[in-house]
This record gives sequence, C-alpha cells and structure tokens, in this order.
Amino acid sequence: MATLVRREDYFDAAIEILSTDDHGGLKQAPLCRHLSVTTGSFYNYFQSWGQFKTEFLQHWLDQRTLQLVDAARLVGASDQRLELLIEFACALPHRAESAIRAWAHSDGEVRAVQSVVDEQRFAVVLEATSGLLGPGVDAENFARMGLLILYGYQQSMPQPDLEQLRWALKRTFSDALAARAVA
Repeated sequence: MATLVRREDYFDAAIEILSTDDHGGLKQAPLCRHLSVTTGSFYNYFQSWGQFKTEFLQHWLDQRTLQLVDAARLVGASDQRLELLIEFACALPHRAESAIRAWAHSDGEVRAVQSVVDEQRFAVVLEATSGLLGPGVDAENFARMGLLILYGYQQSMPQPDLEQLRWALKRTFSDALAARAVA
C-alpha cells in the first residue's frame, strides 16, 4: 500500500467519492482505500478529519469557484464572459456538487462554504448579465435563472445529457440578449 500521494490527491479523491457515494460515503477509510494509502499517510497531511474537511471545502471553493470567477472577469465583453461561464458550468463535477449541496443541509461548515460558492457564482453571472441588460431586476432575474438551471441539473436523477444543460444555459442567456435588443 505504499503509494506516494500529494495533499491535492486527497481532495481529488474526495470529489470522486462524492460523485459516486454522496457525502455519506466520504470518510477517512474509503478515502485512503481509494488512494491505496494507509491512514498514516492521511495523518502526514492532516491532523484530523475536521482539518481535512475544512481544507477540502476551501480547495473546492478555490478551484471550482474563485479561480473560475477570476478567469471569467478577465473577459471584457459580457456575451463572451457568459459563454465562458457556461463552459465552466458544464465542466463542473455535477454529482459531487450535488452531494456537497445535500451535505450543506446537515453541516454548518459545509453550508457556510456552499453559501460563499453560491454568492460568488451569482455575482459573476450578474456582472455579465448587467453588462448586457444594464443593472436592475432583469439582469438579476436572468443571472438567478441561469444558476437555478445549473442547480436543478445537478439535482436531477438520472442526470440528463450535459448538452441539455449547455442548451438550457445558452437559451437563457440568448433570451437575455434578445431582451436587450427589445429594450
């Protein structure tokens, strides 16, 4: 079982476990088994399961939201930014995100991070829709609708084809462009 793993490998394995076994399956022994390491290896990186959970959630926030938000904000044109955000949304680990959202219902720490993720994602989509429609209720409603489509997709069982998510998001934001043309 002597396998050399990095700290990030634990986080990646946690995403994989969440994708298949939901949050109830994310425990130390299955995580170590998944990586073919001993629990001693785990303790070389983390003092406790609580520390792992905190660092894992921060890693998820950083990798799956904050870095993507920063990259999207580098794109100046709002319509191009929305296209990039749609691609980012389609590339998320949807089953794992669904499991984290479910986990947030029973764990305050997870709920707090989930809240930050939702706020950050809403803010960047709102910036893009406001760039198309101007600030106001329409921009807020289109931004919220895009996120509700994403969250609904993630909660669907069985999960529809990814192209259906892409189509729904593109349609939503093409409707925002059409609303701008009418105004």
